[in-house]
Amino acid sequence: MPGLPKLHSDLLAALDELEHLLAQPALDQLRLSRVRLYISKVNGERRNTVDRLCEALEREATGVHAQQIAALRQSNIEKRIEYTVHVGNWGLREVAADWPGYCRASVELSRSIRQQVMVEQALLCDRQDDADPLALSDPRGYMGRQLPNQDIGAPHGHPPRPHLR
Repeated sequence: MPGLPKLHSDLLAALDELEHLLAQPALDQLRLSRVRLYISKVNGERRNTVDRLCEALEREATGVHAQQIAALRQSNIEKRIEYTVHVGNWGLREVAADWPGYCRASVELSRSIRQQVMVEQALLCDRQDDADPLALSDPRGYMGRQLPNQDIGAPHGHPPRPHLR
């Protein structure tokens, strides 16, 4: 089984391919089916690998690092549900019936998966004792939780409003 960095790389490349397809004016059902199947395979392997790594790290981790690993495990579960719901809502018939709607929904899901990969890389792959994985996490706060200087009403991907800095 490939390691997490390879799974991240494969998944990000597949998401690039998906986003290329989503930018097209019309559905290419065969290519989309192939890309979705590959994303499903790699994403599942990634989630399982992250679960195993988190389980092993939780036995050793203490303090803030233990909290971060626990939050990552919870986020991994939430992303699994988000992905499963998306796939369930967007079968090939639904995609063909509402290509623009599918494109919007898939861009949001892709963005969510990319954010999860960034957090996983910070906590599991690039970990250094002085690294601050919170700095790479969701702009709304670690794993979607608000950090002290952030505006909870700020849209995803936007910095806090200047008066709250």
